[in-house]
Amino acid sequence: MTPHTINYAAGVWGQKDLLPSEETLAVTTMCGHHMVPPGLVELLREEVRAGRRKPEDAGRELATFCPCGIFNPVRAARILEGEVQ
Repeated sequence: MTPHTINYAAGVWGQKDLLPSEETLAVTTMCGHHMVPPGLVELLREEVRAGRRKPEDAGRELATFCPCGIFNPVRAARILEGEVQ
């Protein structure tokens, strides 16, 4: 049996300097529809690292923006704390 189509990954094209940081993209791309706002991720990361918000609460808040339900709030909390990249 031979495949009838092949998917190619062409990488990221365009002005990459306009993209959010890799850490922010690691959180926003957990939603299959990319509905988690990068600005909110950055704000919550600052609040978590300053001790004004618990990482678990921030992860749950970000999960509310994901309509597909595949967002992982536990992993998001670890990323916001700086444990995972």
